[in-house]
Amino acid sequence: MKLSFFIIFFPIFAFGQSTIRGKVINSKNKTAIPFATVGLTYENIGTTSSEEGFFQFTSNKNFKRDTLIISSIGYKTKRIPYDFNDLSDLTIELSEQATVLNEIVITSKKNLITTVLNDFSKCGNSYIGSNGFQTQLAQHFEVKEENSQLTEIKICRLSIALLDPEKTIFRIRIYDMDSITKAPSSDLCNKIIEIKTKSKIVNVNLEKYKIRIPSKDFFVSIEWLKIPFNESKSKMKVNGIETEYISYRPSIGWTDINNSKMEAWSLDYRNIWRPMFKLNNKTSISISAKVKY
Repeated sequence: MKLSFFIIFFPIFAFGQSTIRGKVINSKNKTAIPFATVGLTYENIGTTSSEEGFFQFTSNKNFKRDTLIISSIGYKTKRIPYDFNDLSDLTIELSEQATVLNEIVITSKKNLITTVLNDFSKCGNSYIGSNGFQTQLAQHFEVKEENSQLTEIKICRLSIALLDPEKTIFRIRIYDMDSITKAPSSDLCNKIIEIKTKSKIVNVNLEKYKIRIPSKDFFVSIEWLKIPFNESKSKMKVNGIETEYISYRPSIGWTDINNSKMEAWSLDYRNIWRPMFKLNNKTSISISAKVKY
């Protein structure tokens, strides 16, 4: 089977390098925040903090100054002006997010209808991965009725080895739709949904989270964790020079479903959501959602 990969990346221009490192902690109890996203907004690079909250990455100093952006589910996103002349270790405190989900009126029904959205039959031969310049990949869904409940999702990821498949760890985010930009906006679930798996088809039961969709549009997103556990290393030639290339699992498949508009979106370190580019006229990724209404 011939596979093709679509790795999201941007070129880097090396004008001198600087190492940025530190620790992300909870401002209230000073405990470490694992797997927080830390990046530079102008340069659009970054990393994920370790389970102990530590982070380190290299900037090419394309700008004299930049802005650090730090985010994690359940916490307020923080932006810090960063001067490359200050190379001391950073301690970054995040405040807990007092999430107030919209009040939802639930109408009692004797016979609930269950439907599967974006019910792909094949994962396809093309996959989307990240070399670390993008942080999330989301699929748009539209339900027939407001206040529907999201109960389950299915994901197809790249997993080649049969005897010993590569493991991956990632997080799932559920978003409402912004009424103006039509992009993902606020979280519809303030709990951490973290998946560690070696399966190609990943089924996630979400019943216990009681996720309600207030409007008819929502997104299910894969949040990449840029950590050694997820690294896939390969070598490629650039201008005749062999270079080691690192990408990050999971790689998500494009579906075999045809759609007139782009349903897949990606998020970068500038915290900007953008629609993906079509790949061979494909517009959706292999994430399906089961809802009840």
